[in-house]
Amino acid sequence: MKKVSFILTVFFTLALTACVHKDLITPSQSRVGYSAWNTQVSYTHCNPLPKTGKPELVSGSWEMNDGILQHTAYEEAPLAICNYVIPSNHYTIQCTARKDNGPDGFIIVFNYVDAQNYCRLNFGYNGNTQHTIEQIICDKRKRLAKRPGSIEAGKWYDVKLTVAGNTIKAWLDSELMFDKVLK
Repeated sequence: MKKVSFILTVFFTLALTACVHKDLITPSQSRVGYSAWNTQVSYTHCNPLPKTGKPELVSGSWEMNDGILQHTAYEEAPLAICNYVIPSNHYTIQCTARKDNGPDGFIIVFNYVDAQNYCRLNFGYNGNTQHTIEQIICDKRKRLAKRPGSIEAGKWYDVKLTVAGNTIKAWLDSELMFDKVLK
């Protein structure tokens, strides 16, 4: 009886701690935010950030100065996540972003469930040679879309991302970069 009880305890513990988001691309409610990859970046005029105040600084070295959210170090995947929970799988993110210094560009986080499960729009990925959409599932990265491209340091870019279920559209300075159904 003790052996069966132990096995059931282990099974339920593993079931409860297993990743439950593995197939979820666009959840029915989520949050959005900002990130980088070994690069210093700045974000301003962020929507929904003005509605939610200072974001939750999940990881990394972030500062908020005069309405500009800045990642000030060279760290992998720092996260600044807006506190507002979007109660829908249809929404738009808009901001102005700048690569300040470093090898890559800037990252917009969307469909954020937790720090191990979210999607990201990465402008200037892979040594600033590509733009990508990636999904992080149980802390493992999966590339969903890519195209060639780079980000110029010191230049402010207008970024817009619309999420309509699993259909993602992304613009960089009014140029459509992605129009993709994610699977």
